[in-house]
Amino acid sequence: MLLHYFKPLQIVTNYVFLETCITRYHLKKIEAGTAIGAIAAMSIGEPGTQMTLKTFHFAGVASMNVTLGVPRIKEIINAAKRISTPIISTRLEHVDNEIGARIVKGRIEKTLLEQVAKSIKTSQASTKASIVIKLDVKRLLDSQLSIDAYTVKESILRTPKMKLKEQQVKVLNPQKLVVFLQADRSTLQFEFQGFLKKLSKVVVKGINSVERAIIKKTVENGKETFDLVVEGVKSWE
Repeated sequence: MLLHYFKPLQIVTNYVFLETCITRYHLKKIEAGTAIGAIAAMSIGEPGTQMTLKTFHFAGVASMNVTLGVPRIKEIINAAKRISTPIISTRLEHVDNEIGARIVKGRIEKTLLEQVAKSIKTSQASTKASIVIKLDVKRLLDSQLSIDAYTVKESILRTPKMKLKEQQVKVLNPQKLVVFLQADRSTLQFEFQGFLKKLSKVVVKGINSVERAIIKKTVENGKETFDLVVEGVKSWE
């Protein structure tokens, strides 16, 4: 009766397929009392030794890594509350608006002062030092970041590690500001280098725990759509 439903070639192909399945089934049969636990452990342990890389490139998304291999297995087995590279895919309300996607990205992704500064010039005297910061206007416009010297000043004063008073940060114009540091002559050079390093790492925009946000472009029904892929410790909260 099956001959009415299958062509001769299909009959041969199906016959070979069934024969292969039956043969493999018989090969996999084991005797009673076989130490299947040890065999199963070996089947996991052997490929596990080959998993040497901690992170792998996230396919289709630039500059995004995801934890795989042994570290990821450990996170799953231990039910880790804090995983190494938490990633969340975000669907935007207006998926066809690239500018809107860039604006949302700029509001979420952590942006440091050194990333938006065009130049950071320093000058030192015996007991005083000053740092003049000029913002990169082109970079701010391209990234759709609403940042100026006034918002940078607020971010610097809000950062506890800086320990600055309001009179120590002066806005010269919307794209330029100056920061003053005062210390003893013997310690100024040492303190100034550490201060400059901390200043460049001040978060001026975004969420501190979000390391990066990537715009993922796809094509749906012939139209380009834009979604966000966010990586960070608390990006899902």
